[in-house]
Amino acid sequence: MIKRIALVGASSTGKTTVYELLKNKLPKYEFINESTRTVASYGFPINENGTDATQLAISSFHLEALLKPYNLVLDRCYMDVAVYTCFMDGIDRGTYDFIQDTWNRLKGEYTHYIYFPIEFESVNDGVRSVNEDWRRKIDDLFRSELDSIGKTYLTVTGSPMQRVDQILNFIK
Repeated sequence: MIKRIALVGASSTGKTTVYELLKNKLPKYEFINESTRTVASYGFPINENGTDATQLAISSFHLEALLKPYNLVLDRCYMDVAVYTCFMDGIDRGTYDFIQDTWNRLKGEYTHYIYFPIEFESVNDGVRSVNEDWRRKIDDLFRSELDSIGKTYLTVTGSPMQRVDQILNFIK
């Protein structure tokens, strides 16, 4: 069975740091990097300024990742598209419905969900949103989505290496 491990949570919660550390621990896995920065590199606005085109571009990135026929660790997954789309102003109803319907069909494609709760303030790196209120609303919706999936998921806490150990134990 192919494993698809999705690291999920609001921005600036340590997902990418742990993702990078996992590369040394899971050499037989393919690692698919976070899509938002990739899409931003093409000139799409992201975070609170995201548009229909942004969300559809990110959607295609995640759909392509699911076509990979081997074990994966994903720094973000389709859940991110669904969650963030809920909080963007001006998203067309058709785009919203397409993303939510697609997410509902894909939930079962990921074998492991790893949730990163907010444990520290956002880091201003010029890309991430530093709007803490927006970030907390995003976090609440991630928890709600995870609770509605009907699968056991792991909430990681502590140092990056403690989180790596928790993940390795969870995916065994």
